[in-house]
Amino acid sequence: MDDFYLFANCNFVPDQYAAWQAAYDDLATYVYANEHTTKTYYFGIPIDYAHDFNATTSMLAFEVYGRREDLYTTHLSSPAMATFLKRIEPTTTTNLDLAHYRLIAGFLDNNGDAPPAGILQDTRLTCVSPSARCSVLASLTDLLNNVHEEEKHNGGKNGVLTYMAFECLDDDVGVRILGRWRDRKDMEIFVRRGDVDRFWQGQKPQISRMEQRCYVPNGKGWLHRG
Repeated sequence: MDDFYLFANCNFVPDQYAAWQAAYDDLATYVYANEHTTKTYYFGIPIDYAHDFNATTSMLAFEVYGRREDLYTTHLSSPAMATFLKRIEPTTTTNLDLAHYRLIAGFLDNNGDAPPAGILQDTRLTCVSPSARCSVLASLTDLLNNVHEEEKHNGGKNGVLTYMAFECLDDDVGVRILGRWRDRKDMEIFVRRGDVDRFWQGQKPQISRMEQRCYVPNGKGWLHRG
């Protein structure tokens, strides 16, 4: 069975991230010990606030579950989650802001040892039609498979730690790409690769909108339980 992937925006009252994080630390302790189907619980602070996490007004959450029920029946319905949601109420500007995905291609952890990333990039695409999304995902699959094979054969020397492509389950035109790199230099080299440019040039007619944002990990949660 395919895993169930979640991207969430955590939206904060300015200068309230630290209070939110304190509540999360207690929740994460419970989740790690009791919810083994919460496979990934990983976070990024917008690079704009890398100098001061507590000033941030948003954060990206990337989560992986065994199946949809593990999120909605187990995780979000637990007593620990109820306590967490009550504690963070004064710190947030929105309720839960969730988007659901299915993995199409790529790798979460190239070497299997979850080395720390210096930067991550979240890219959201809106395709012009469902058939256009199929074209984008097919081309992305070829690109990601090539990148993964290259990283495996060169021992990860290019610093591509994670590179994954997803189709949105909430609509029929959404695509998401998540990348993690050892440092910003590796990311900047990667986005200038010839095969990456050929993907964008070839699929440009299929894409009506693209949003990109870079983040720095906040050092909390886990990339995977391995």
